[in-house]
Amino acid sequence: MKTSYRLITGVFLWTLLSPALPPAAQAEPTVYVTFWFDTEDYILPQADDAAKRLAEMFTKRGVQGTFKMVGEKARVLEERGRDDVILALSKNDIAYHSTWHSAHPTPSEYCRDLSWQEGVSEFIRREGVGLETVRRIFGVNGSCYGQPGGSWTPQSYAALRSFGIPLYLDVTSHVNLNDRPFWYCGVLNILEMGDCVMRTGWKDEEVKQACAKFDRVSQKLVQAGGGIVSIYYHPCEFLHRQFWDGVNFSYGANPPRSEWKLPPTKSPEEQEQAFKAFETFLDYIAHHAGVRLVTARQIPTLYPDRVYSGPLTPKDVQAIAEAFGKRLSYVDLGTRIVSAGEGLLALAQFVAQSEGEHRPDKIELEFAYGPASAPQRFLREGSFRWEAIRQGAQELIDITHQTKQMPTVIWVAGQPLRPEDFAVTLAAAVAADRFAGEVPLRQGELEAKKFVANDAPGLWGWVIFPKGFNAPHMMELAKLQAWTIKPAVLRKTN
Repeated sequence: MKTSYRLITGVFLWTLLSPALPPAAQAEPTVYVTFWFDTEDYILPQADDAAKRLAEMFTKRGVQGTFKMVGEKARVLEERGRDDVILALSKNDIAYHSTWHSAHPTPSEYCRDLSWQEGVSEFIRREGVGLETVRRIFGVNGSCYGQPGGSWTPQSYAALRSFGIPLYLDVTSHVNLNDRPFWYCGVLNILEMGDCVMRTGWKDEEVKQACAKFDRVSQKLVQAGGGIVSIYYHPCEFLHRQFWDGVNFSYGANPPRSEWKLPPTKSPEEQEQAFKAFETFLDYIAHHAGVRLVTARQIPTLYPDRVYSGPLTPKDVQAIAEAFGKRLSYVDLGTRIVSAGEGLLALAQFVAQSEGEHRPDKIELEFAYGPASAPQRFLREGSFRWEAIRQGAQELIDITHQTKQMPTVIWVAGQPLRPEDFAVTLAAAVAADRFAGEVPLRQGELEAKKFVANDAPGLWGWVIFPKGFNAPHMMELAKLQAWTIKPAVLRKTN
């Protein structure tokens, strides 16, 4: 029997809506916990029942987990007639986890040598297929995305925005800002969270240790004013001794479907022990005082980006200029945080709208990605008439408004300038309130690049990658997008 949106509409309509958090006056725990499951094994049939059992654990307790569905997994559930599994999962939060997961080429492999735009288009083409399958079968858009294994790529972020997916939820070290939630490419990220990422093993002693760790971490978050804990599993790992994809797709192997092998499984007793261990851990957290379980669909409401909620003031622009004089990175304005790219655009608008003694009284920002490439030729020293600087600022605004992306170079009086140098040059002029005469070119470096990993063997340790896999070009693209990175701030409640 084919499962469709119509099948679930009458029974589980509430799952099609984003579960709302209570009003601010009532939303007091300050520690949030999200449980998520990479629901990916489309080879081992028993993994279907594992997903169902886990989904029902949450429903029984009146809470929800997030199940990140692989498109092929959703299709196979439908093909097998597992309406019971689909309906059980539909009572929880449905997210997205790629079309084929580990079948080659994975996202990092096919985006490795592509330009920014080529990679975005290819990700949409390949992964949009699986997302449409998930949407059709479960009747909802994915609440978040997370890469298969270690197959991360920066181009995925622009694709996610086109898919209407606001959250990237996974664990990876490709990009990281102080082990806490952050914004990157206009998407909220919960990735490498340090001690706030946890899980339990299957032995009783391991469960006790995990509960004790949760106590320590939750207390630490309370003292810090709140935060989120990320807990993840795979339904298949409750059953198998080796991951399904490692058995079939390791080190670049890509056998035809007729040659796929089932992974070795645990004994029934070991499987039952794993489920019971998780259930104990879930109950401990669900009943923990001051803790609220949330899904990926709810998380964006906890971390609003206030930059686009209203215009910046001249005081904000002055603070950005002074901060850029010290380091070119995100700037905390107190009530909100701007990325380096947002700061540059704010300065450019302020300069472009300043004439004589006139200064704009507000600055409206639009989101823009970082540059698509790094310049090969650019001016390293010199000075410019103020009017040429002002024209360059206006051209920067025009380009980003039209393309939604920062340009590779900013042309000033016919000379190519790096965005980094233009940013600190504008900052110095605004900080000094110097809007006339000759403006000396200053040199800057995007300090925010340090939050993006360098290409190195350890970054590509996923067993599915071909041996020796690396992606230097792709990680350079990722560093260019560091213009967009900034911390995500937890919503304050009373």
